[in-house]
Amino acid sequence: MAEEQRVYLDDIYANEQCQGSVFRAVVMMSQEARFINKQAAQGYIQLTKKPTTIAMYKFKEGKLSFADKKAADQAAVEVAEEPEMTAANAAQVSGAADDAFGE
Repeated sequence: MAEEQRVYLDDIYANEQCQGSVFRAVVMMSQEARFINKQAAQGYIQLTKKPTTIAMYKFKEGKLSFADKKAADQAAVEVAEEPEMTAANAAQVSGAADDAFGE
């Protein structure tokens, strides 16, 4: 049981998201553990294991990603630069949605 609760260097080097960086791996797992703990504290999930253990399992399965602050800032700028929805665009989108759902 103790064997499966460990993250080895081979796990970190094999993970594409953390790019072989032990620091990134720790950051990824700690952020996920904090998120899981917060969800449990708010009553959204019932924990059967410690948040850190769950985060380690997710890391090993490749289900965690590392969000680079520069990339996140760039994505926020791109979203801010999208054109505003006009009445004509809204009608076009609404019509396309109606067609898609057969209404």
